[in-house]
Amino acid sequence: MATPLYPTFEKRIADAVDRLLRKQVDPWAFFNAGVPIQLTTFDGGSIRFPTGLEFSGSCRDHFWSRRYIDPFLEDLVVQEIAAAVVRARDRGVDAKQLLPEVEGLLLSSCKKVFNRMAEIDQGLRGKGFPERVQRRSIEDKYNRMKEFIETRIRAEIEMWRPASSNAESATKKEKPSVFKLEPTFYGIGINLPEAFRRLKDKFAKKKTKP
Repeated sequence: MATPLYPTFEKRIADAVDRLLRKQVDPWAFFNAGVPIQLTTFDGGSIRFPTGLEFSGSCRDHFWSRRYIDPFLEDLVVQEIAAAVVRARDRGVDAKQLLPEVEGLLLSSCKKVFNRMAEIDQGLRGKGFPERVQRRSIEDKYNRMKEFIETRIRAEIEMWRPASSNAESATKKEKPSVFKLEPTFYGIGINLPEAFRRLKDKFAKKKTKP
């Protein structure tokens, strides 16, 4: 059974992926349409392809470069995993159950992006006849992102501590010791106030006994 936060992250991630496709992937489909293409990279830079270019060589290499779409996906992964941890703690949901759900959503989203890229790549190389060229495999791209996601999910699960556990450990006060290390002749001293308090409590308990 899914956690109560699953629908929230299903919508969050789906919306983020749709925006990514619309801004960074789908414009490439018009590469051969006779209009210039201008895109913004993850670091804020700008790339522009004038009309008359063929989708081959450096143009195609840039489309599939790890420096192009991968940083957007990596940022999405990091942001959504962090959000899952925060939401789980705030809403009292076990992150050890939520995080694997988020992992599945992120994996399917990455596959969706890479499949769309492969579809556009095939259409551009086929010049209107995609069936004439072989579709590029996305296995290398997907496997790299899969490792990126799984590594971070495992780390967060390992570090997960519910808010109640953190609060309990924070509120626990260590009981003062009767003995304390001090620069005395023997290297150890007596905590007289604490010793007196314990004796007082002991005698008080004896008096209350019938």
